[in-house]
Amino acid sequence: MIKALTLAGWAALLHGCAAPAVVWKGEVTWPDEHSARTVAESMEAGAALAAAGAIREVVRTNPFPDLFAGCSSPEQGLDVSVFTGPTSDLYFVVVDQRFHRCGGPSGRVLDWWEVYAVTPQGVVVAKAPTPAGEDLSDSAPPDAGSPPDQEVAPLAPIAPPASPSPSAPEAPASPVPPSPPHPAPVPPAPVQPRQ
Repeated sequence: MIKALTLAGWAALLHGCAAPAVVWKGEVTWPDEHSARTVAESMEAGAALAAAGAIREVVRTNPFPDLFAGCSSPEQGLDVSVFTGPTSDLYFVVVDQRFHRCGGPSGRVLDWWEVYAVTPQGVVVAKAPTPAGEDLSDSAPPDAGSPPDQEVAPLAPIAPPASPSPSAPEAPASPVPPSPPHPAPVPPAPVQPRQ
């Protein structure tokens, strides 16, 4: 019994002696007023955590195996915009592709962005539904190892809708419910010139 207690005591004492893993190697050079540039304006901490949670969700659920090819880490190829909306205590985060920073084409998936509802603690509670009529399988990124597609047949031209006849009485238009607005991305912060 004494041996077990002694081992438990040593285990408790030695656990605190483990050196933490070093994430950054190298010297940190702190910016001054001339070398510092604002990446994002000041924001609520919950908004920053919501953005981080949405980025983790995009990386975790990514269906395209080569989407982040060339990036030193997945977040290098992504931009985020954070919004508030009608649901209190939630942030709405738009994650968009910016793969030009990784080399190669900027838009690797046609019309790709993700919108998530995220708590201020960074927990993703919902993903915005795909707009009706869109098939995401058509927007898959090209496989780097496959040859380029052969010539694609052009789409057939679509005739414009017929204009109403001037002699016909005008019927009252039936109200069409508006589609919910998508949040507009926030313009990037102005870059401070280096001197």
